[in-house]
Amino acid sequence: MTLINTEGMALIGPGSEWFWTALSGVVLALTFLAIYRQLRLQRSANAFEQLNGLVDAWESERMLRQRLAAYLALRDGGALSEIPAGAAFYIADFWEKVGGLTRAGHIETSLIKESLGLACQSWWWILTPIVQEERAGSDDPTAYIHFEWTAAKMATMGPTRSFDRATIDRVLEERIASTQASLHDLEEMRR
Repeated sequence: MTLINTEGMALIGPGSEWFWTALSGVVLALTFLAIYRQLRLQRSANAFEQLNGLVDAWESERMLRQRLAAYLALRDGGALSEIPAGAAFYIADFWEKVGGLTRAGHIETSLIKESLGLACQSWWWILTPIVQEERAGSDDPTAYIHFEWTAAKMATMGPTRSFDRATIDRVLEERIASTQASLHDLEEMRR
């Protein structure tokens, strides 16, 4: 019993069309696989660049100064709603942009969770009173909705911490010292 009849099979010339069609299909499939692999590598590289850009913005001198102003206001006994408006809105605007990009699918939520997830959640807790005042004062119930969504999303993606004033107060001195050290390093690099 013959399973494959090779009699009269031609690889070149008349009757070889089947071979060249099959070869073209294989080459086309390999080309698609190579393009797919290249696109995946490019997507990974873009995600890495986005993540670095976000972390750089979060650790920029201007952001550090705004965070320090908020920390100092909290340390000096200020209520959450008494954080200087400039600092509060600068930080909230950062998270609003991150949230908007994430919700639009431009940044993967897993990237945010791994690098800035806890910061997002803690700042949402800290800035919630100010955001609520902004919503009430501007008659815009959607003010900072992307920030809120991102913080909620981070909380659903894995282990989280609960935040309260005692928790914030407990780490405040460490955050102030860390932020001041980072600012000092930036100032030294400029010299």
